[in-house]
Amino acid sequence: MKKIIFLSSILGLSFALSSQNIEGQEYLLTNKTNTYGISVLSLIDPYLSPLVYSGNGFQFEHESRRLLSLANTNLSIQSKINIEAAYLLNPAQTSSMTYMAFDYGFGMHYHFRPMKGLLLMAGGSADVGLGYKEVIRNINNPGNVDLATNLNLSGIALYDIQLPKRTLRLQLAVETPIIGWMYVPLQGASYYEMFGLGNLSNISHVSSLINRRGINPKLTLDFPFKHSVWQIGIKYQTLRYSANDMVFNRNELSLLLGTTFDMAGFGGWKRIAPPNFISPNK
Repeated sequence: MKKIIFLSSILGLSFALSSQNIEGQEYLLTNKTNTYGISVLSLIDPYLSPLVYSGNGFQFEHESRRLLSLANTNLSIQSKINIEAAYLLNPAQTSSMTYMAFDYGFGMHYHFRPMKGLLLMAGGSADVGLGYKEVIRNINNPGNVDLATNLNLSGIALYDIQLPKRTLRLQLAVETPIIGWMYVPLQGASYYEMFGLGNLSNISHVSSLINRRGINPKLTLDFPFKHSVWQIGIKYQTLRYSANDMVFNRNELSLLLGTTFDMAGFGGWKRIAPPNFISPNK
């Protein structure tokens, strides 16, 4: 009887210590934000038309951010996906342009904490963007592709606003391209000439601050509720680039609304979920 009691005590103590060890582990949280936006934008594409096309668009953005490792809480990685569609008209409203774009970016930031409630991040990012513009009334050259990749400087500032019952989070993010590559066709050259006949001369261009300049500031405010955190914001994007004696312009102002949340991932024998985390696969 004493042996049974002794073994039971040992097993119970081992289980308790194991549970405390699992529950005491630290896990990296990934902050994810999904926002939807309504935009007012204007485009100048001399390959399609010398006129300014302006109108409204709709966009979706997914942003993910987490610390690089548990050992280093001063370095974080970030990824962004942006999908957009817009319908634009020329000044006389006699011709329309359809615009679609996809952009993916990945970056890394170093964290500074100069005071309580304020977090500053400075770093860089790389992105690749693919867009398509179409003016159906054009006969020879109805469409044009936007294709570019950039290395950017980026910075983020987060400030916690303490209220009596909750804490709001104000965030300002700014990004600007430094160097990269872009595809720009010759004015008047058809896509049949370029890809059907193989006339690919002078379509590839190195971009820098000399021929490609822009800035993308975004200001958001997070509102925590009982079971969710909502985000509202405003974003402005301006881009001007030139090649083959053509100057392209893009200006956009967006109103954003979305949600933000933290996630933890578990997998393998080194990252076992604590007992209070319930998996849908069990």
